[in-house]
Amino acid sequence: MNKAKSFLVNEHPTYRFAELPRIPETQLVMLVPLRVWDRAGEYINSYEAVSLAGRFGADPGDYEWEWLSDPEAVRWWRRNKEGLESLFGMAVGVRRKEMVELYGMVDVDETSPFWEEVIPEEAIGPMPTRARLIARDTRRPEEVVLKDLYREYFRSKGMLSHDARGQSTRRGTIREVERFQAALKALFERVANASLPSELNRSNR
Repeated sequence: MNKAKSFLVNEHPTYRFAELPRIPETQLVMLVPLRVWDRAGEYINSYEAVSLAGRFGADPGDYEWEWLSDPEAVRWWRRNKEGLESLFGMAVGVRRKEMVELYGMVDVDETSPFWEEVIPEEAIGPMPTRARLIARDTRRPEEVVLKDLYREYFRSKGMLSHDARGQSTRRGTIREVERFQAALKALFERVANASLPSELNRSNR
């Protein structure tokens, strides 16, 4: 089988992202204005943090973000149509004068609802039948065998970033990374245009 090729989604090809050699797993680089980045933590924690959804979850697109302060980074907990969140993408920021360099990647856990959705139909279509036959011959649970087949597919494509039964993770495809890029852009636009609680408190004094 053909191995997945490495790639980098980059809208700034003439800019030198200095940390790339130190973060070889990077799939996405972006530049974010420092003034926007400085607002992101308060914005996410006040309006879009995954922890704000409560125990009943949320709709896709709502409460999907997490802010980390050391190092400064954002995580995207993407929700499926049932509202279940799953860690999908992460990006760390490096401050450079008036801009912040963002180094991101998509990494999907095998317990995620998005784990097998990138397997092409011609490959995934026969897998349930294969799993049923193998399960019958080996007396193993069909669901476990099917997960093994998914994992073997990603292993053969060189897409596994961690390979251990029940704990595997895979790298994102270019389409998934572009989806992450679009989500980040939309997030930072909301950050730039929002009224933060600290700003509202100052205006009410």
